[in-house]
Amino acid sequence: MEDPRFNSFRYGLAVLLMRHPHLRVYAHTAHWWIEDIENYGDAVRFRELRAEGGNKRLLEEYEQICIQLEEEVLSYFGTSDHDRS
Repeated sequence: MEDPRFNSFRYGLAVLLMRHPHLRVYAHTAHWWIEDIENYGDAVRFRELRAEGGNKRLLEEYEQICIQLEEEVLSYFGTSDHDRS
């Protein structure tokens, strides 16, 4: 059962800002993409949970999903691959 205290948006945004600190100045605009950041947060959390379980194929699949979602969210902030830290 999902933890009712878990906030996918806050978690996704926190992970994104930790991985890309240069976006912190734009954090106030993140509410424009709530659903996408929530999806990213859910995918990252699920990936972390799968890493503990050891299912390599499933872990690789969620790693790809995380990468795709992260790239999509980064594009909303106007960040290209050249801007990544």
